[in-house]
Amino acid sequence: MEPRLKSNNNKFSHFAGIIFLVWGIQGQSFSQKIWEVRAGNIRSQGNLCAGFLRTQKPIAAYLNGELEVFADNCFAYTGSICYSFKTIPKNQLGITDNHGLFAGANYHFMKPNRFDPYIGLTPGISLVRVRFNGAERIESTPLSVVPVMSAQLGFNFYVGSIFNFFAKVQGIKGQFFSILPKSKNLDEIRVMAGLGWNLRIWTPKRSTYW
Repeated sequence: MEPRLKSNNNKFSHFAGIIFLVWGIQGQSFSQKIWEVRAGNIRSQGNLCAGFLRTQKPIAAYLNGELEVFADNCFAYTGSICYSFKTIPKNQLGITDNHGLFAGANYHFMKPNRFDPYIGLTPGISLVRVRFNGAERIESTPLSVVPVMSAQLGFNFYVGSIFNFFAKVQGIKGQFFSILPKSKNLDEIRVMAGLGWNLRIWTPKRSTYW
């Protein structure tokens, strides 16, 4: 009876040892900072954004959210959504609503470091409404889906295991038609900066390292 009990205890000890070894290796991999290995991390931010429309003088204001997933140390999938809450005064003609949804990719062209500049291409759609002079009175177009092209340039600066400072400039190009007597240009430059966060969600293979 005692030899069997001893054998079972040895098996349990070996099994527990393997679990702790795997856990230790996994913990060590997940302890890698994003400025050491970007692959396997997600980065996100929520911020206010200023927009400078080509055809309107007032500065537009947006609430913006963005998510980036690093497939490797250079390439990342990205998507963002923005809600326009200030465009023009109520008595002015022009773009009154300009919400957006974008998706694409960013290219991080430097080796992993705390300073992380990138460029990106993010086409998308905008939900646009325009106030204009109709035949007899001021009218508004229905909220309409408009395809747009977008490119961006920015950088992240990682200050801790989960936080980063960021700044980004996004250029948007599009044309709105709907029921307007003349098409409306949607070209815009958006500028944003603030505090974001990052988190490792999987352990990358060695082949994805720089």
